[in-house]
Amino acid sequence: MSISGALNTAVSGILAAGNQTRNAASNLANISSVAAPADEVLRPGQPIPETNANGETIFRPTEIQSTTAGAAGVRTQTSLVDPASFPIYDPSAPDANADGISTVANVSITDETVNQIQAQRQLEANVAVLRTGDELLEETIDILT
Repeated sequence: MSISGALNTAVSGILAAGNQTRNAASNLANISSVAAPADEVLRPGQPIPETNANGETIFRPTEIQSTTAGAAGVRTQTSLVDPASFPIYDPSAPDANADGISTVANVSITDETVNQIQAQRQLEANVAVLRTGDELLEETIDILT
């Protein structure tokens, strides 16, 4: 692999780490938001409802999948977590039904914290590759001049 290829791969890794960090931060920031109904079924091709029956904006957690894109580095794809929520018994919740059942977003604080730490390490590793590539390019220029 060429130096420029390694640098391009490192940049794609940095972008993937940024996507992972943004996704985890969004999930954590919205953990107490109005969750999608626990029994909601989303069908391909149908629009995803953005509000509930009360007109409140619905939060659906997402996750990031990273895949190798060969010489292009890393590619990420965002998808909805399934199920988006789960039912809990909380009669004091504003969205609780007559039986006291409410829904909470399917977000794990532990998993999202691990995702953020993982993204940080990914960022650090890719920045190290950029620094090394920069040093190699400087040495190459010094040899050629």
